[in-house]
Amino acid sequence: MNKKNILITILIGFAVGVFILQPFGVTIFTFSRQNYEINWWQYLINNVIEILNINGNQIFENTLFGLLGASVALIYYFGKRKKDIDNK
Repeated sequence: MNKKNILITILIGFAVGVFILQPFGVTIFTFSRQNYEINWWQYLINNVIEILNINGNQIFENTLFGLLGASVALIYYFGKRKKDIDNK
């Protein structure tokens, strides 16, 4: 197990969780709660801007979505690694 590869995987997963999963997840949830009456693209842009603004509540949400992304990335990394070992 290469610790450097695992650390890179965690960092990439954390970034994907914060900058991709969080905006899309929150936007889709709000869009469905508003009975599809809002402009989805505009709300997505506003949500990305809100993620970049740092406050106490946002730090907590960013951390949770970052951990979600890192977890998914590690699952993918170890699954791919096991598959590569099985094929040898």
